[in-house]
Amino acid sequence: MENIFEFNGKKYRLRELDLDLLHRASPLLIKYRELHYKYTRTIDTTKLDEEENEVLLLKNTIEEVNESDEYSAQQLLKLNEKLKAAEERLRSPELTTTKQYVGDMEALALYEIITDTTFMARLLNDILISESPHEKVNVTESELKKPESLEFIKQVIASFFLLMPALCGK
Repeated sequence: MENIFEFNGKKYRLRELDLDLLHRASPLLIKYRELHYKYTRTIDTTKLDEEENEVLLLKNTIEEVNESDEYSAQQLLKLNEKLKAAEERLRSPELTTTKQYVGDMEALALYEIITDTTFMARLLNDILISESPHEKVNVTESELKKPESLEFIKQVIASFFLLMPALCGK
């Protein structure tokens, strides 16, 4: 993924996809986890977690059954019925509201990070490389306070998080 990000007439890209990038971006991951915890620690997600796990387990079991000749069509039908019921429980108003609230808090944590111009200037200077040869990245706090910087920051952060599965071997 070679995303090029333009900002203030300059072009940037993320550093090479390797452990160095992950190390340089670790303050972002740490801050995100801390804020995520801060905003979600009082939310009881026990029922939501249980139902999501049930759906995942049933889907995995159905996949295994489909790959095996040892199970009958009747057993597969029962598993599909259980999956349908579990997905229905997951769509209950209570769990839908909980899931939405957790999502809102995750977005709030990310919003708090991307609007912290001091933090973002340091981070961007660490994780970006200039597309111009021999030019050092020097994104300043004052540049990031301008309204047009929000789209630039969102693009860089979104691209980084899209790379996370690849960095973690998934």
